[in-house]
Amino acid sequence: MEENGQLEILNSLHIGSQTSSMATNLLVLLHTVLTIILVSGILVSYNVSSIDLKGSLYFACSLGLASLLGASIAYLCAQIFATSSQARGIFFSIVGILYVLRAGTDVSNLTLSKFNPLAWTYLGHPFYQNNWYYLIGLFLLTLVVFSIGLVFESSRDLGSSTIAPKKGKTKASKWLATPLGFFFYLNRSTIISWLLADGVIALMYGSIYGDIDTFVSSNKLISQMFANNSTTLINSFTSLIMVVTTAIGLVMPLVVVHKVQFETNKERLGYLLVQRVSRLKVYYSSLILALFFGTLAILINGFCLGIAATSSMQANNGKFITTCIKASLNQWPLVCLFVGLMLLSLSLPIFVGWLVYGLLGYSFCITYFAVLLDLPKWMTHTLLFNVLAKIPMEKFDLMSFAILTGIGILAMLLGGILYTRKEIV
Repeated sequence: MEENGQLEILNSLHIGSQTSSMATNLLVLLHTVLTIILVSGILVSYNVSSIDLKGSLYFACSLGLASLLGASIAYLCAQIFATSSQARGIFFSIVGILYVLRAGTDVSNLTLSKFNPLAWTYLGHPFYQNNWYYLIGLFLLTLVVFSIGLVFESSRDLGSSTIAPKKGKTKASKWLATPLGFFFYLNRSTIISWLLADGVIALMYGSIYGDIDTFVSSNKLISQMFANNSTTLINSFTSLIMVVTTAIGLVMPLVVVHKVQFETNKERLGYLLVQRVSRLKVYYSSLILALFFGTLAILINGFCLGIAATSSMQANNGKFITTCIKASLNQWPLVCLFVGLMLLSLSLPIFVGWLVYGLLGYSFCITYFAVLLDLPKWMTHTLLFNVLAKIPMEKFDLMSFAILTGIGILAMLLGGILYTRKEIV
């Protein structure tokens, strides 16, 4: 609202300068209170002796305070940095770093986790110890971060930031002067940060393989169950994780394509199109970027998963890296399909683009929670991820691979035809 000039109009009325930010934070607080009531109420309604009221309240409060802490950090970032995209990027970077540090210290040294606010939500052991000191510390930290944000907001002018934005170059390079280079420049932070996040997530999943390998080799019954094919459990786990990491990696190319719609809505793309840049160049620049970095994302997933899995398993087999890369490349038609659907949405009403995000989110949730929630079989048959063969558990299916790729290419071509005829302001 501040970037669009809407906040300046509101502040010209008889309201305080911090009214909008306080209203936003109060809305988050209301959401948190409702979450605590809902979660604790659902847990108590199970009527299980081990899930008592005290433990349910503690668990719900830990979720609520984590939400408030996140909102406070986001509020502080919004005061420090000049644009919403910078603030959003720094916020997710902070949360990602805390998450990775928590994952590392939980395995290596649990004492170090006590210095990580993200770990305070569970170190109090809900339903067991219910140590409220951790939640009190989380609440006090939230107040401190929020108070610092208030001070920073009161000390800056509307439209400015605590840290002055870095001045750009006076002359653009030859690469930046091209449509492809320009769109890469607009998306470079998203692309780089998401590729790094993909690699870290794949490495974290890969580190679990050592536990699976140890579990199978140390348990007689499990060893007998997989005597004929000792890799069955690992292959099944690999096929599931590859789908999950692919779904996460697909977000980035969709964001790259959706950036065109974002710039159009901001009425900034028209300034580019009145020059010697055609709609077709804009369209195919976003297509090339999305396809290239979407492919790179799934390759990074496969390589990092294979590296981490190989290093953590007792039987160090270098061929497993190749297996993971093959499994990741098997997901490439999904990159074509989702990129094609998002490109097609550029020429359709705005809500269609969000439906593409919804389709990806639906596929991810059903894949990840189907077994846990005991979902009906027909729901799993509605997933696009189930069309492709589950490598390495199944053999490569050329027919499904070609069909999904063909549909994706068809959507790209149709989207290009419609986009060249679209009226852009």
